[in-house]
Amino acid sequence: MINTTYTVAIEVSKSEQEVFLYITNLKKWWVEEFDGEELKLNSTFILKVGDGHFSSNKVIEFVPNKKFVWVTTKSFRKSDNFDWTGTKMIFELTPTNHGTLITFTYDGVVFESDQNKLKEICDYCIKDLLYKGLESFTTSIEIINTPEEVFNCITEVTKWWSKDFEGNSKNLNDEFVIHHPNQHYSKQKLIEVIANKKIVWLVTESELNWLKNNKSEWTNTKMFFELTTRDNKTSLHFTHYGLIPEMECYAMCEKGWTMIIKSWLLHFITYGTESPEMTKAAEIRNKILADKTK
Repeated sequence: MINTTYTVAIEVSKSEQEVFLYITNLKKWWVEEFDGEELKLNSTFILKVGDGHFSSNKVIEFVPNKKFVWVTTKSFRKSDNFDWTGTKMIFELTPTNHGTLITFTYDGVVFESDQNKLKEICDYCIKDLLYKGLESFTTSIEIINTPEEVFNCITEVTKWWSKDFEGNSKNLNDEFVIHHPNQHYSKQKLIEVIANKKIVWLVTESELNWLKNNKSEWTNTKMFFELTTRDNKTSLHFTHYGLIPEMECYAMCEKGWTMIIKSWLLHFITYGTESPEMTKAAEIRNKILADKTK
């Protein structure tokens, strides 16, 4: 066992306040399962993977929008008896011209033979999980309907996304396909369903025919629908996790999702009917397809 430090940094387009709020919500992005309350100075929490990987942790620095540090106070990994007690996880935020620089440092112990593995895990947590969580496409709407009404509308996919639909979209492990011939194919699986609070779809297959390079860019991305209430209103926060600016499809998908969530879905929730714009878009697609098959 040796003491080591490993630092990795990324720059994101979000403000320091947005980044700090997201980073300190470990339940949303950290690689291990989080068990604890909202974090603040001296908060304690548990991180675990199954029954064989466990740590108790304590927040020892909490400077809003600047710095967040926790130390492991007790730990155990059954597979190799690794004990990383005393290790610190350090997050430091610095404003840049284009957003925020996030610097993460692992300061603690590791098996000498696992140094490369440690770097891989840290890079994955920061460059993949954290980066995608912060930079993935998001949009929100606020409505006077109840969370139950909004939740039920989300499950009626044919009323607000597309009628080119096959499958089921209401219950955990349901699967459905959206297929616009010669344009878009995606297969979604419901991997998390919390009534009136949250729905998560995993894209298990995709083919976006209009892309030049990787036509399966959506595969393994996720769509999150998260509901909260405030002042007798319901906020719907939508995230297409993994849809990041570096992707070829991003610009078109950003426009598409903005229209679908802020117009088509909002119209269905508000009036209980299909949006006229959605109907018109379907008519245009059908005409294009008919012209191609003549």
